[in-house]
Formats: sequence, C-alpha cells, structure tokens
Amino acid sequence: MLIKRIMIITESGVPIFDFQEYARGDEILVSGLITAILRFIEETEKDKLSRMLLEESQFLIQSRDSLIFIFQIGDEMPIDYAEYISKHVLDSFIEKYGERTRKFDGNVSVFQDFHAQCKNILLQCGVEIVDSLMQNKEAQDLRAWCLFSKENDPLIVHANSPNYNIDSFTIFQILGKSFRSVTSKLEDCSKGSCFHITHLGNSIQAIMLPYVFIVMESKISELGVRRFRQFKIKTSKQLYNLFNETYKPDKIDVFNKDMMSTSDNSEMSQNYKLILDLFQAAEKGLQYLFNSPIHIQILCTSKNCYLHVKLTNRFIIMEYNNKVSMSDLLERTKSIFEPEIEFKDDSPELVLEKS
Repeated sequence: MLIKRIMIITESGVPIFDFQEYARGDEILVSGLITAILRFIEETEKDKLSRMLLEESQFLIQSRDSLIFIFQIGDEMPIDYAEYISKHVLDSFIEKYGERTRKFDGNVSVFQDFHAQCKNILLQCGVEIVDSLMQNKEAQDLRAWCLFSKENDPLIVHANSPNYNIDSFTIFQILGKSFRSVTSKLEDCSKGSCFHITHLGNSIQAIMLPYVFIVMESKISELGVRRFRQFKIKTSKQLYNLFNETYKPDKIDVFNKDMMSTSDNSEMSQNYKLILDLFQAAEKGLQYLFNSPIHIQILCTSKNCYLHVKLTNRFIIMEYNNKVSMSDLLERTKSIFEPEIEFKDDSPELVLEKS
C-alpha cells in the first residue's frame, strides 16, 4: 500500500487528525515519538527532519502553520509522488481549517470530517490506480506506464520492457497536455480516458484525473488489422449501417478525406473538430513510436464518449451521450475488425490444350 497513514499533530505533539485504513489507537504514542525525534534533531543538528526511513515504510514529515504533517508511505512509493500528494493534502487542510487551528481549544472532533476530503484527494491523485499498477501481476504485461502531475511534470516513469524507447515518455507528456486542453474546451471536465490503437495492435490508454495524468502502453493483438479491403469497397451508406449496427451509438457520421459528411453533406461540428485535432496530434507522435498508423481512438469524458475509426479513404465518428464501458467498446471493435474469411476455390483450373 502506497499511503499507509496521514497524521496531523500540533507543534506540542497533540494529534488532531489521523487517516489510516485500519484504526490502531496509537496516535498519541506515534505523535509523541515523532515530536521527540523532531526536537532532538533540531537541538543536536540545528536542522529539521523531513524524512525518516524504516525497514518497510518511510515517513515524510512537513511543517506548516504550527502544524506537523506526517505521511507514512510504503518503501516502493516514489518520494516525488509522495511530496506531490502531501502538498494537496496540506493545502486543502489549511484552507479548510486554518482559522480553527490558530484558535485550537483542544476539540479535535471538528477536524474529523476531513477524512472524506482526504480520501477524495488520494483518489484524484491516482493513488488507487498507481497502487494497482505496482502491486497487480497483470500490470507486468504492460510495456510501460507513467504518471504526470497536473502541471505535466513526470512523477513516475516505469518501463517493463528492456531497452525501452525513452522518447515515448516525452510523447505521452505532450499527449496529456493536449488531452487536458481539449476536454476543458469540450465541457470543462477534469476526468476522462482515451484509447489510441495502431494497426499493429499497439495500445495507449490515457487516464486523466483532477491532479494527475496516467498513461499505459500495451499490445492487444486482437485489435491489430491486416487490411481494410472489406471496408474500402463498401459505400458510405453500407459503412454507416454496419458501424451503427455494431456500436449502436447515439450519433454516427461518415466523413471523406475533406472532412465533409457523406451522409448529409454537412460541415463537421466544432466539438468534432476539437476531438479530431487531439486524435491527429496523438497519431503523429504515436506513429513515430510504433511505425504504424492509428485506426481506432476512443475519448470518454464525464458526459460523452466519442469513437473515431480511420479507414483507408474515409473515417467515422460516433458519439454516445452517456457513459459507455470502455471494455464493451473494445469488444465491439474486435468483432468488427475480425480477419476476413478466405474461401478456397476447389474448381479445377482451365488448362490450355497444346496445339
């Protein structure tokens, strides 16, 4: 577990807040010990203690406004990530309880409703997802994953594949910035997810949260496409009917290369242009990495879901006016891009008679 405990104590050692998964009732003992250690360090070393390492965990200690914030974190927790989370916890607590702590009268019950807010901050910082990525064995199948701050600074960069292309992380960073910019213009949302899938089945999943941006790279061989011949020979109406039947979106449109609708000849909406800008920018960077063009991209926000399918000579945009399961969309995509069935012709070949 990455975040084991968050304690807040006064400079005199009085515990006023304790956030932990399992209550142990030792907050007075721990706060007294931490306070004694801090005073000892200040008196002997004339310095302040900011970190304390134990065998299986470490303590990140920060002081502000006559309060001491103690974060007990797992030994696998990157310190930059821990400090980033602690800043959001500190800022939120001081903003909400700053006046009460300055006039503290010994009543600690007034701080207990910070538990829900503290839990929400951890979720918004992606702690649950990152904890799963670090602990779950299935995450080892990912080629790489990384975590960026809201300001787009790298907090965790992790590659499972040997000799991994470090250019990927820079491209993922740019992808995150574009993702946040586009979704803010769409509906000013702070949460969302995006999938980019190449012809070869390379998959980039991006998850945007209020305080962080997470990118995971993997390979989904079932989503690889060998050829688009069966789509190239279909009319726009046939494509419309086929994709509408498979995906069942609330809205669907087929466009030609000039971005004109082939079903009603109308111009593309402003929302679609924003989304297409994001997808085209992502494709340029990801095609550089994988040497394979993008053919499926999915963008899900808190209100809508958009799916972009790029074919040989046309592209399709589908829209859902509610939340849609990403796994369901991927299953539908697998079914529509199944390899063509080839029938062997057993009829005898014509043989020219020798004259």
